[in-house]
Amino acid sequence: MELLFFVFIFFYPLFMAVYWITGSLLFYFRWEGQRTPPQLSSHPLVALLVPCHNEETSVRDVIRQIAANDYPNFEIVAINDGSTDNTGAILDELASQVPQLKVVTLTRNYGKAAALRMGVMATSAEFAMCIDADALLEKDALFWMVKHFQDGPRVGAVTGNPRVVNNRSLLGRVQIGEFSAIVGMVKRTQRSVGRVFTVSGVNAMFRVAALHDVGYWSSETVTEDIDISWKLQLRRWDIRFEPRAVTWILVPEDFKALWKQRLRWAQGGYEAAVKFGSDIFRWENRRMWIVGMEYWVSVLWCYALMFTVVCWAATNTLPEGSWPELLRVPTMLPGWTGVILATACLLQFTVGLLIDRQYEKRGLLKHMFWAIWYPAIYWFLSAATTVVAVPKGMMKRRQREKYARWVSPVRALITTPQWLVDRRKKEDHRSSFWKMIPNPKKALEAAIMVVSWTMWVYLVVPIVSLLLWASGVFLFMDRMINPASYAAILSAYGYIVAIVAMWCALAGWIIWNQRRYGRRNRRSATFPAVSIEQMGSRLGIPAIEVERVRLGKRISLHLDEADRPVIESVAPGSVVNMGSAAAT
Repeated sequence: MELLFFVFIFFYPLFMAVYWITGSLLFYFRWEGQRTPPQLSSHPLVALLVPCHNEETSVRDVIRQIAANDYPNFEIVAINDGSTDNTGAILDELASQVPQLKVVTLTRNYGKAAALRMGVMATSAEFAMCIDADALLEKDALFWMVKHFQDGPRVGAVTGNPRVVNNRSLLGRVQIGEFSAIVGMVKRTQRSVGRVFTVSGVNAMFRVAALHDVGYWSSETVTEDIDISWKLQLRRWDIRFEPRAVTWILVPEDFKALWKQRLRWAQGGYEAAVKFGSDIFRWENRRMWIVGMEYWVSVLWCYALMFTVVCWAATNTLPEGSWPELLRVPTMLPGWTGVILATACLLQFTVGLLIDRQYEKRGLLKHMFWAIWYPAIYWFLSAATTVVAVPKGMMKRRQREKYARWVSPVRALITTPQWLVDRRKKEDHRSSFWKMIPNPKKALEAAIMVVSWTMWVYLVVPIVSLLLWASGVFLFMDRMINPASYAAILSAYGYIVAIVAMWCALAGWIIWNQRRYGRRNRRSATFPAVSIEQMGSRLGIPAIEVERVRLGKRISLHLDEADRPVIESVAPGSVVNMGSAAAT
C-alpha cells in the first residue's frame, strides 16, 4: 500500500507533464503554422459581451480597445450587473461616444451567467464573444475565431489565448509561466484528443444557436465557463482552442485574491463534475470520459498530496513513537524523485514558453527563473483549494442558491491600451525590477528570487552530475563500472524507460484519436440563427419585448421570481455596426 501511494504521488504529475508536452507539441506542429490572420468568406455579425460588476477602473479602456477592433462587423453589449460604483455612469457616457455600444443595466447583482444571458437577448448576432471588463482584446482576434465557425458547422465555441499583462510582482511573473506551461499546454493537449475541460471565461466566442440548444449559461454555478463547456460537449457541440486569438488579462497579485480565484475555479470544477456525472460516463459521451477521469484523478492526487503534508507535519512535531511508522514522512525536501519531477516540470515550462513566446515578443524565457516556484507554490495551492472546494461544493448543493454572484478580484489598473504597447517595446525587466528594491515588498521578492535561483542549482546539479558521470562511464568504462555504478545505472534506466514508454503510448493514442475523430464532420448542416420568437420562448417573455431590447441603445431590467427578464426602460436607438472605422 505504501508503495502504491508513493507511485501515485510521484508518477501522476510526471505522467501529466509528459502528456501535456506531447499533446501540445503535436497541436503546435499541426495547427499553429499560419501567422497572418485568415481570409474569411464573409463577416457575420459578432456581439462582444462585456459583463461588468464594479469595474470603474478598467471598463473605459476595455470598451475603447474593443471598439478599435479590425473586424468589420461587430457590436458591443456591456452588461452592468448591479454595480455599486461609477461603472453605470461610465457606460452611459460611453454609449453616447461609441456607436457600436449598447448598455444593458441589471438593477440587481445576479451574477455573470445571468448577465451574459441578458446580453445575448439584446443582440441579433450569430456569434457572441465574452470579454471580461478588465481584459484587452487583440485587434485581429475575431478573425481567428470566426474562421473556426465557418470551417466547422458543429463548432459551438472557440476559446482564445489569455496572456498575462501585469508582471511587476512575484505572483504575476509566476502566472505568466503558468498560463503558458499549464493553461495553454493543457488546452492544446485536450483539443488534440477532442474535448476540453473548459473554455477561458475571459475570452471565448460562442455560436448563439449552440447556446440556445443547451439552454444558455446556468445561474447557480460559480464558474459559468466550465458549466457551459460541459453542456455544449455533452450535446455533441465541438469546442476548439485558438492560441492566436490573444487577449491580455490582469491576474491577482496578492495571495488572498489568488486564493479566492483558485478556490472558485476548484469549486466550479467540482460542481460540473457532480452535475454532469451521471451523463458523462455514458457510452454515447465516451469522448468526455478522459475529461471526467482526469478531473477525478487530479482530485484524488490533491487529497493524497495534502495527506502527505499532514504526515510530514505529524512526523516532525509529535513525540517519538506516537505517529505510526507506516505513515512517517521525515522530510519534504526533494530527493532523486523530486529532482526528476522538478526536471520534468522545468521541461514542461520550457516547451510552453517556447511555444507561446511568438504571441508575446517580450522575452518569455526569462520567466523560467520563476518557474521553480510553481511546484513549490501552485501544486500546494491547487491541492489546498481542491481539498477546501469539494466539501464547500457539497454544502452549496444542499443550499441550492439561485444565483452565484461574483466579485472581481483586486487587480492592477489599466491606464491606456497604448501603455501595453509601449511596455512591450521598451521595458527592461531586470533594471525596472531592481529600481524598485527600496520598497519592502519588492525587497522581499528580490530575496525570494535569490532563493529560487539557489533551488535551481540544487535541483539541476544532480542531473548535470548524472549526465557527466554517464559520459565518463562511456569513455572510461573499465575504470568506473562497479556494483554501486550498476545500481545507479539500473535506477536511472528505470526512470528513462518509464518516461519513454509513457511518451510513446501517449503520442500513439493522441495521433490515433486525431485520425479517428479529427476529420469527421458529424454535423453537416449549420443551425439557423435564433429568432426573436425562439429567444422569447426560452426566456419566458413575448417576442415583442425581445425586439424592443434589441432595438434599444440603453436598457434597464430585472429578473422576477421565475428568472424571467422584466423590462423597466428602453432608450431607443438601433446600434450601427460600423466596425473599426466608427471607432476612430
